[in-house]
Amino acid sequence: MPASTPKELRACIATDAQTSPSVFLADDSFAAWCYDHLSFREARAAFERDADPDECEQWGLTALAWKAQIEMALIALAAAERMKTLPPENKF
Repeated sequence: MPASTPKELRACIATDAQTSPSVFLADDSFAAWCYDHLSFREARAAFERDADPDECEQWGLTALAWKAQIEMALIALAAAERMKTLPPENKF
């Protein structure tokens, strides 16, 4: 079941650190889109600015929900990057 908040996403990743964090994002969510299309740097820049009104309208999000979705993408992108640096014995 996909996480619906940044807090839930952190808990999912902490519980199952061996699984790609993208699994915990709803497939049709703005967070998943950001994960798939933005670099960490781009997502961070988006998080640090005000919500994009066009993206909010397109995705049916409030400004607060937009910010939470960007935060979830950042959490997932950071976790994916950490997975790349795990020693081979810690990977499946």
